[in-house]
Amino acid sequence: MDFSIYLVCFCLLAFLFTGSEGLKCYTCSCTEDDSDTSCADDVESMGTSGITDCDKKYCTITRVDYKDPKGKLASINRNCVDKVQSEGVTEDESYRTYIRSCKTDLCNNGSGKGSSSTSRSSLGDKSTIYVPGTQVTGGTNTIQASLLTTLIIHFILKIIQ
Repeated sequence: MDFSIYLVCFCLLAFLFTGSEGLKCYTCSCTEDDSDTSCADDVESMGTSGITDCDKKYCTITRVDYKDPKGKLASINRNCVDKVQSEGVTEDESYRTYIRSCKTDLCNNGSGKGSSSTSRSSLGDKSTIYVPGTQVTGGTNTIQASLLTTLIIHFILKIIQ
């Protein structure tokens, strides 16, 4: 084999052994009765224990507040899902429910109330924004399988010749 074949093989093997990870989301929940409210107050302080490598498309925050007293947290749930419920705010007699979703690593880190920014504002708000995207068909595993198949066929043809 000449040098170019070695180079191609090296590049393909390096590509095949490069792991691909899914979307990283905060996954935790708490209610008003929980003694540990890190999930609601400071999810970043939970470290890696509150982070999941998800095989889903969206990170989400579902926050439920009491209407009376106004803004008091009833529960919060951070998760990852394939299909997003209706984005926004809904109300009934007793509760105001905020549903937020996003598609970047650890983007579900805010309060769950706002949807204007995923970055910290001058007021320290770390709200989450819904970011629509396009669905990618195939993916890294499909590309890796195709390249591996091509490489195997190439070597078989070299052996036969």
